[in-house]
Amino acid sequence: MIGAMSSGQGSIANNETGLREVYRGGKAALNQFRRSFAVRQPEPARTLLAMAPGWVRTDLGGSDAPLGVEDSIPRLVNVMLAQFGTPGVQFVDYRGRTVPW
Repeated sequence: MIGAMSSGQGSIANNETGLREVYRGGKAALNQFRRSFAVRQPEPARTLLAMAPGWVRTDLGGSDAPLGVEDSIPRLVNVMLAQFGTPGVQFVDYRGRTVPW
């Protein structure tokens, strides 16, 4: 299993506001690398995750964010454990919900 920290803002399908183009573009590129890596892998397929941690209180997220790091990280770990052994690549959030690419 390999997980990569993405962001909901890396979702091209969900971008309805613009803004933060450099950040969004970087996360979208990470997601594309994740997908490309997945299709090149020999069988058996690995579990590959692009993970969105939610809006987290950090220097980037700001003080209004509803989640602390202490809230988000354990949830991400639980999602990883739940996905362990599921072959292929997925873009999921900290609740285990699929995020549109």
